[in-house]
Amino acid sequence: MKKIFLILSLLIFSSTLFSQEFKVQVSVSTTIQGTDRKIYENMSKALTEFINNRKWTNLTYKVEEKIEGSISINVKEHSSQEDFKADFINIQLRRPVYNSSYTTTMLNTQETDYFFKYQEGAPLEFEQNTYYDNLTSTIAFYLYYFLAIDGDSFAPSGGMQYFQVCQNIVSAAQKSAQKGWKSFENQKNKYWISENYSNGAYRQMHDVWYNYHLMGLDRMSGESQTEARNSILSAIESLQRVNREKTQLICVQHFIDAKADEIVQIFRNAPDNEKEKVITIMCEINPSNTNKYEQIRVQQNQNNPNQQNQSPMGGGNSGGGYNNQF
Repeated sequence: MKKIFLILSLLIFSSTLFSQEFKVQVSVSTTIQGTDRKIYENMSKALTEFINNRKWTNLTYKVEEKIEGSISINVKEHSSQEDFKADFINIQLRRPVYNSSYTTTMLNTQETDYFFKYQEGAPLEFEQNTYYDNLTSTIAFYLYYFLAIDGDSFAPSGGMQYFQVCQNIVSAAQKSAQKGWKSFENQKNKYWISENYSNGAYRQMHDVWYNYHLMGLDRMSGESQTEARNSILSAIESLQRVNREKTQLICVQHFIDAKADEIVQIFRNAPDNEKEKVITIMCEINPSNTNKYEQIRVQQNQNNPNQQNQSPMGGGNSGGGYNNQF
């Protein structure tokens, strides 16, 4: 009997260890003077458990496969026991690169003037077709958004089921009084993120994630660096075509926010014709960062120890350190 109990306990423990998808650090801070910090500590703990202990998919993740990232909220108003307003909620999520310890940033976004309700001690509830509150729906949306682009990065249109969940969350939130969910507010909110990836006119965005990651970054540690870099260039060309369909799309902006610095580092050691092609495309898509992309012409000295942790071609970036990956 004891043996059976031990086996069952191990199975339950193993299931917990190899199930949840996320390993996200959560921080909640405040600029309000004289406030009791305990509620923000409890809020941070509750959100950490909500994200990391919940089962978001039917897939099995090993410990080393867990998706890493961070969510930070800075509260500037606490108008009632349950009502909060944050300067921002910042969400960053990363993806490991095959055969390396390098992690590449996939999502780095922020919402400002963010209103939400939180009742200390109350369970955080979420269902994709039911709107409970702005806090859990927003966080769940971005987690499924990440699962969607992560799925696209491993297989052609591999994240479609999660983009559908994003659409379901947006639909359920149409009754919300908070901003960020409706089409008429602006072109940069959660409604338009979902719309961009379901719009057939921008279907090449799914190819962008696949060619850039599985066919590109994931092959940079092998002997096919030239082919891998060509796949990344192909992804950038697809991004250009999407941008020409309609400029200033939020899906394109999110990709640029996550990848601009990485693209500069990848192509610093590329042949001159590739450098010039990438500079031209990126300056067309993101003209405000022209000076950044022109740095591609400055070849990186891979033997300079001061340039370690700089890029997938010979270092790292702020998304995660690594040693001698590519």
